[in-house]
Amino acid sequence: MSHRDDERFAALIERARGLGMTDPGDARWPSLLNDTQTCAAFVEWATHHPKWCHDVADVAERICAKPLEAAAAILASITAESLEE
Repeated sequence: MSHRDDERFAALIERARGLGMTDPGDARWPSLLNDTQTCAAFVEWATHHPKWCHDVADVAERICAKPLEAAAAILASITAESLEE
């Protein structure tokens, strides 16, 4: 995990949080997670993040998905959790 990725994905989480995007089926995910490379990088980052790795594990137990679907489901889970804090 690089500091740049931490900043980039923290900003992504904050944007999703500000939009209240907690549903992985939300039609706005492609606009936030706009390419396969971003999705794969986000999933990789979240997998190794000390706090968000649990969301990755939870989502992985429930679904097997394409990069956009996996990234959207993980980001929705993180957003929902962060809104509860």
